[in-house]
Amino acid sequence: MNLYLILDSSLASHKAETIWRDACEASGDTLEIVDTANNRYKSLIGQLHLNTFPALLQGDQILAVGIPTPESAQNLLTELATIHHH
Repeated sequence: MNLYLILDSSLASHKAETIWRDACEASGDTLEIVDTANNRYKSLIGQLHLNTFPALLQGDQILAVGIPTPESAQNLLTELATIHHH
């Protein structure tokens, strides 16, 4: 899966980036890190009324916001993989 993690400049975003990066590496998913200032994503952020970061997206669907535990991040990716394979 191709996932996008939208980050702001907070320390929380840095922690979330590490957790999601590790989870995606373990599950074989692709993770693109995007900054809230990225023009390509500004309109999507507005469209989704997204004001909580970090936010994990797939396409234009919000999958998670905030800082997950490593376990919850892995569980979400496992769940998504199961859904996408059916």
